[in-house]
Amino acid sequence: MGRFCLAAACVSALLATVPAMAADMPLKAPPAARPYSWAGFYIGGTAGYGWGSDPISMTYGTAYPAGLPASLATNPRGFIGGAEYGTNYQFGRWVLGTESDFSFADISSSQTSSAGGLTSTGSQKLTSLSTSRVRAGYTIQDNILLYGTGGLADGTVKASTSTVGSACPPCDLGSASKTLWGWTAGAGVEYGSGPWSMKVEYIHYDLGNLNFNMADPSLAGTSVATSTRFAGDIVRAGVNYRFNWTPWQLIFGH
Repeated sequence: MGRFCLAAACVSALLATVPAMAADMPLKAPPAARPYSWAGFYIGGTAGYGWGSDPISMTYGTAYPAGLPASLATNPRGFIGGAEYGTNYQFGRWVLGTESDFSFADISSSQTSSAGGLTSTGSQKLTSLSTSRVRAGYTIQDNILLYGTGGLADGTVKASTSTVGSACPPCDLGSASKTLWGWTAGAGVEYGSGPWSMKVEYIHYDLGNLNFNMADPSLAGTSVATSTRFAGDIVRAGVNYRFNWTPWQLIFGH
């Protein structure tokens, strides 16, 4: 009986010390959340709206009556959308990378004007636009990126003009279609959530001039010098899916 009482007293004393020992033990901190990473290769799509302000300009010779329009088809505008891909490298809060895209476009304008018994018609259209750019950005929060971008641009363009009437000559037709090269620059904001990101960006493009002559093939001396500049602005939204590797790692395994 005495031994049992002694054992019970020891157990009671041990149990009394357990809460005090637990209180003195340091609590283990939860693992810190990993910062959001923008690094890696990504693919996605964009869609938006584009507009310009340059008309088709025409310079007539002396064989033409006064009053014919000097310009037609101003303010082209329309839809643009396509696919893009790029690679990001992150250094702290700075994100550097490259991005390329190809878009189908319907940024166009057409107009008809009559004067001196003649009817002049002009139309212009940007049918596709591609860009290859560098991007540099800063994360104002781990998953919110502000960036600027700039680089090369190329686009497929076409334009046509005509001046016709009942008292020909002159009755002239002309058209041209070409791939033009130029530059682009802009800025945007991108929000990331897991491997997905969503962005809104503005870019300006300038592809230079498309020049051609409008002429009556049956009558010499009625050539009309015609030119239009393909430049404008685009606001578009995009969605991308990002992989946690870069093309360099895929090729060289580092």
